[in-house]
Amino acid sequence: MSEMMLEHILSAHPIADDAANLQTMQVADALLEDGFAVIEPTFYQSDRFDNFKELIAAQLDYYSLKPDPLGGGRHRSYSRYILAPGSDTPVLSENNDYMQSPEYNYDDGGKVRQFATLSNAFAQSPLLQHVLARDLAVARRTDLVDWSREVIVGLHQVRYLATPDAPAISSPLWLHRDDEPVVFVHLFNLNAAVLGGDNLISSGGRKIDRVIRLTRPLDTLLVGQKILHAVTPVGTSVTSGAFRDVLLVTFSNESK
Repeated sequence: MSEMMLEHILSAHPIADDAANLQTMQVADALLEDGFAVIEPTFYQSDRFDNFKELIAAQLDYYSLKPDPLGGGRHRSYSRYILAPGSDTPVLSENNDYMQSPEYNYDDGGKVRQFATLSNAFAQSPLLQHVLARDLAVARRTDLVDWSREVIVGLHQVRYLATPDAPAISSPLWLHRDDEPVVFVHLFNLNAAVLGGDNLISSGGRKIDRVIRLTRPLDTLLVGQKILHAVTPVGTSVTSGAFRDVLLVTFSNESK
């Protein structure tokens, strides 16, 4: 994978029109006020490419993901990029280690994990480039990331693959905060036979404030560190199995 693979991702599709700018501002404001935002798929539509064709190609890519060594019915790929101050060109990091802190991931926190990087076809697709451009525009509006420092852009594909005897689970399994202050959860595909896979939002304690089910391709949940969140286990009654495919796009700074 070329180090400059994402060179045009954040500049090829500028958010120039007033309607797009208004949408971006509304999403950012919701994150700041409520700690989360639900984003309609239309937010990520573009007239610069065939949306349906690119979506199908992206969905097919999930079939090539490798199983998570820690199990849980998860299949993953992950690529870590660095965005320098004042730059719109993320550069592939030499360090592709994936680690969550024990503070936020009480199941697998503190473990250094290695996953295969995103495929070239997925990383270079016009759809992904456009999605990242919209995500970056929102993230910049929130100022939850220090843009005067290097910004880590994480791209994390996850397929939850369940069978009747083996549900797929998230890590951590229950309510938590993420290390990253800005996290987009993009649904790419949801098998009709899936049971569960619902996103939970909590303001704390035992209280569940919202149950959100992403069902359409590019239905998106945006979360920050103001709230707790989780995704319920994915199950199915179909012997051939069922899957839920998501892309996590995260923005953060390296810990000082």
